[in-house]
Amino acid sequence: MSDIQPVRPDELLLVGEVVNVVGLRGDVRLRLISTQPVFLAETKPMLYSADGKRTFRLRRLVHYKNDLYTATLGGIATRDLAEAMRGVELYIRHDDIEPLADDEYFIHDLVNLTVVDRDNNVIGTVREVINTGASDVIIITRVGKPDALVPMVKAFVSHLDVTNKRLVITPIPGLLAD
Repeated sequence: MSDIQPVRPDELLLVGEVVNVVGLRGDVRLRLISTQPVFLAETKPMLYSADGKRTFRLRRLVHYKNDLYTATLGGIATRDLAEAMRGVELYIRHDDIEPLADDEYFIHDLVNLTVVDRDNNVIGTVREVINTGASDVIIITRVGKPDALVPMVKAFVSHLDVTNKRLVITPIPGLLAD
């Protein structure tokens, strides 16, 4: 009998994607998008496929370079099994994550936030988030105007309130040009 609780896809957060195979014993190269690799390596959480039906216990996670890590996954013990994992996105249960710091956020929490300026004038709604490597950039849909792109950096973001679905920005001249 399994001690693994079934999960729904809406309970999962993407942590990375298997991009390659390492060696003959089933290790994989994981492109990690999480900012919590140390936490993942220490807690060795259960990882899930996108639909939540396949599970893999994270047995080992070692930094390789940049955003790449070598991972050992429970149930993947041969190169052939690892090859079959190529391209698979791996998720973690939202309840299994380390609490976020005050200046951290989940990308999915930004979508549909109302964006206002410091005077509480509505600018628009976050439609999408682009990760540029240097910072995240939000795409703001504005009524009757073209979309605006705003980097998620302290120079522009005054306050993020995920609970109340509001993002306060301080635009500089030209940032929201029509």
